[in-house]
Amino acid sequence: MMDESKNTAEDPVVKKTGKSAGVQKNKISGRKIETKMEVSAEEQVLEREVSGDSKQKYFKVTRFLPNAVTIAAMCFGLSAIRFALSREWEYAVLCVFISSLLDMCDGKVARFFGQSSPFGVQLDSLSDLVCFGVAPTVILYLISMSYVGKAGWAICMFYAVCCAMRLARFNVSHGPDVQISDLDKKYFTGVPAPAGAILSLFPMILFFTTERLCFVTPTIIACSLFVSGVLMISTVKTISSKMLEVDKANAWMALTCIALIVICLVTDLWLALSMLIGLYVILIPIGAYMYTSAVSNQQKIQTDSNKNS
Repeated sequence: MMDESKNTAEDPVVKKTGKSAGVQKNKISGRKIETKMEVSAEEQVLEREVSGDSKQKYFKVTRFLPNAVTIAAMCFGLSAIRFALSREWEYAVLCVFISSLLDMCDGKVARFFGQSSPFGVQLDSLSDLVCFGVAPTVILYLISMSYVGKAGWAICMFYAVCCAMRLARFNVSHGPDVQISDLDKKYFTGVPAPAGAILSLFPMILFFTTERLCFVTPTIIACSLFVSGVLMISTVKTISSKMLEVDKANAWMALTCIALIVICLVTDLWLALSMLIGLYVILIPIGAYMYTSAVSNQQKIQTDSNKNS
């Protein structure tokens, strides 16, 4: 019996069958691993394709979003002209105000998504000329300056030409080959076109607030057009929104200020706009003084460094 068990244990047929079974198991497990690897590789390829499609769609949307905001601003400017022709003055001024808000957003949207382009710059300039050059001219001419004939139209044309010159100067001074210092990036040269349009319409906003016709007389309107046009083409340095740096420390203050402004605009639109415009007028000389003092400080630092060297 012992010899039979030994023979069966050492039987080469049994060894071969055992080995072949082990090889088959290894082959099956290897095939399973290969199939799993192939499936995982296919899943990764599909995930990459899906993510690539989503990225392409995201890129397409963000590519046209800044220009869409600019076109929306232009449409509001054209609507302002339409409301002025139908003598709906409040809607006309409101459309110009909305255009100015959209004009503040389109550049920031383009920089945020990294979609700035020469086409967008040119489109923005043309939109600004329509919204802040032509629209206020038509509104103020129809409501007041048409009553003084050619002189009134001449003053309206003066304002529109100043707006066009201001936009052309901005495009030239902010070209791709122009280097701008960090200090100049925080200031505008002259009053920007949206602010100039709101300043020219300031007498009408006061009229909506107080309901006094003295604010829309040709003399007052002519003064607002002339002063706004001169401020736009002047070299006076005015403050820019780039001066306001919002971080985690002062984010709550920025949100509080925005909430207060929105509440005031919703409660009494024209009174709130009058107060905001008055605040901006006060900030014009303050901004010029801040820029002059900053330049003088830089010059002192340079002279001290030259003396020490």
